[in-house]
Amino acid sequence: MPLESVRALQQGQDQEAIRPTTQVVKAFTEALRGLLQEVDEQDAQAAELKRRLLVGEPVQLHELLLAAEKAHLSFQLLLSVRNRLLEAYQELTRTPL
Repeated sequence: MPLESVRALQQGQDQEAIRPTTQVVKAFTEALRGLLQEVDEQDAQAAELKRRLLVGEPVQLHELLLAAEKAHLSFQLLLSVRNRLLEAYQELTRTPL
């Protein structure tokens, strides 16, 4: 949030100062939602390949391993993003205004 927006809120000016922040939050939320959906889809694809292998359907082993590793790496990225967000939030809560 730009410093001018904070000052505008402190001085009681109209809500126009926080409108750009709302747009940024919406875009960030959509990006996170997209990341979550992508991780979920990759996990579902890996699980489906594992299921097919276990019931005896023909599955290329390298495809299964690649899908499982891709799902694992995506999940690790998601955890890293979550951890960074938590660290940033904790830092903001410690910052005096």
